[in-house]
Amino acid sequence: MRLFAYFAAFSSILFVASPFALATAQPGADARIRSLHLDEIARKTVENHFLPDGKRKSPAQLTREFSRDNAAGDPRGLFVTLSKDGKTRACWGSLSPEHANLITSTVYTTEAALTKEYRFAPIKRGEIGKLKAQVTVVKSVDPIESIRSINPLRHGLFVRQGGRAAVLLPGECVDAHYQLVQCKLKAGIPVNTRCQMYRITADVFHN
Repeated sequence: MRLFAYFAAFSSILFVASPFALATAQPGADARIRSLHLDEIARKTVENHFLPDGKRKSPAQLTREFSRDNAAGDPRGLFVTLSKDGKTRACWGSLSPEHANLITSTVYTTEAALTKEYRFAPIKRGEIGKLKAQVTVVKSVDPIESIRSINPLRHGLFVRQGGRAAVLLPGECVDAHYQLVQCKLKAGIPVNTRCQMYRITADVFHN
């Protein structure tokens, strides 16, 4: 079954700001992806975004610069979360690949988090030093029948019913039942009704 790209900041799929916005990087995360330092790329993209005119590089320039000494990584779904003091300031992403490789995805998704996120006040230059960047790289999105197969500290959750859907990333909740309830609420799906559920397995990187 084909999974379409669902954006975290799209009106029907909201990333939930919570005290658990920064998940724990998984010990078994793909070493090849870890070597790309995607969280560092996200942080540098934020810093570049606030440089004065004439010094600011375009996303395409940043991508070329970051890719110079790296194998850029196979395309995957990817989310970038920017947080301050443990609270989400911006998040953007997709369950499906949107760009040719992970470095390109990280740069453009970070820019989108800074410019397209409408649920929070725009991030200001003075916040840069306090921001933390998390990059969540989607490994698989698998249909499940029960939330018993989910560990919310390690797995995200995607729910949908008709045209309504929502995503919670790994680490957003500590309880699977609460994770499901929150996902349904954000999607506008009645809590007591059945819906399609998908377990999101992902590698999480943050600075």
